[in-house]
Amino acid sequence: MKKFYCGLAASAISLLYSNAHSQDYGAQIDALQNELLKMKQEMNKGTNNKAFFKKGKGLSIESSDGKYSFQIKGRAMYDISHIDGMTNDSSVGHANKFDSFGAEFRRLRFSIKVGLGDGWSLAFQPDFAETISDDSNTNGKGVDVKDALIKKKIKGIGSFMFGNAKSAGGYWENTSSNSILMMERPMYNEFANLAHRAGLHYDNGGALFPKGFHVRALLIGYGNEGAWRLEQEDGDGGEVTWNHSIAAHYTGKGLFDQFIGGKDTWLLGASWQMERPLNDHTRSVSFRQNGVHTLGEKIVDTTISNISSYHYGGPQFQYSNGRYYLATEYYWITGERRDGYTVYDDYSAEGGSIYGQYFFNSDATVKISSKKGKIGGVKCKAKFGCTAAKFMLESIDTRDGELNGLNGTHGKAVHIGLNHYFNSNVRLMVDATRGVYLGGHNDFYSDGNRADRRHTMTSIQARLHAKF
Repeated sequence: MKKFYCGLAASAISLLYSNAHSQDYGAQIDALQNELLKMKQEMNKGTNNKAFFKKGKGLSIESSDGKYSFQIKGRAMYDISHIDGMTNDSSVGHANKFDSFGAEFRRLRFSIKVGLGDGWSLAFQPDFAETISDDSNTNGKGVDVKDALIKKKIKGIGSFMFGNAKSAGGYWENTSSNSILMMERPMYNEFANLAHRAGLHYDNGGALFPKGFHVRALLIGYGNEGAWRLEQEDGDGGEVTWNHSIAAHYTGKGLFDQFIGGKDTWLLGASWQMERPLNDHTRSVSFRQNGVHTLGEKIVDTTISNISSYHYGGPQFQYSNGRYYLATEYYWITGERRDGYTVYDDYSAEGGSIYGQYFFNSDATVKISSKKGKIGGVKCKAKFGCTAAKFMLESIDTRDGELNGLNGTHGKAVHIGLNHYFNSNVRLMVDATRGVYLGGHNDFYSDGNRADRRHTMTSIQARLHAKF
């Protein structure tokens, strides 16, 4: 501001001096206006160096040329859940074992992103939410590092990420927890996913390929989920697992709108992921029934042995048109055995889901991003928020080989619920689920005929989700 007044005074003196030698008042006024305009432009540039809050972008600071930036974002998800009975169709076993109430912070994260100029940036995202106490390493508490990466964006090619980042995956895995429309991803997704893995990742971000095509890949990854530090001791590489994945999508418009009206967006894609456990050649597999995350005991919680590679993936389809949104996906899961192992054939499992949603508000829609190959949250313009009714049907079958009858299960679940968006930063989710399961983990049955045991579970969950 001092510079402004000094500049103004200098301009005035200069013009007065000029006035003494000539009486061209029009030129003097034009010169003064030009100086004022230049000073205003410089002052406006300076405002970009101040902190500002932008919807969906968190709290940011950015240089006037846009090359350097600092951004902090966060999310908090508080869940409560109630299980209204897990019953068996036989007098054997643990009837009504899980009638209970649970609560937790499902996620409690903040993320820092720093722009370093020339396409370079770094990101760090820890999660402070308490984990289920069946994790003996943390005794139920700990800090989990999700993102810890250095990124280089190359114009016309895309972005390369070095470090721990979200791996390319299927529909539900690729969608951020800030945007998923059910409280939890389907059971088959928990059974088979890479999630965040350390390595070299790539995302085209709308570049390189024709418009509408998106490709994301884990070119080379190592370690298990969350193992973003791999130590070497006594020449031993630790529990090394090499990982690779790719997800490809095409997003288009105008598929069915000529028949049902509106303006639609659709996405067709597929994913494939592979893990190669090199040391003990085992792969842990597990999932929680009905997707209730507060459950400490999982219906499938075991390992597959003598595995040379564990791979999974399949097709997906999404459709969004105003109030309506539909998504479906199917996964095939295979565990290939090591050469010479003859006790069991290659392991196989499968699962799929169908999701549908309807907004009661006419000015709300689910956004599909062609540059990211996934949904980017909900667009809501209603004054008092937007409400959607939703349902999901899902199925998973893990009964094969060494999991046939003993630790595997065939499960189906139907979910119904509501999502209410108070604004772009706060939403309430309610999910009610009825699941039917055949077989399961040892803890669920007391006799040796677990493969023939059928039980049901009813649950209801609610989440208050705030983000910035």
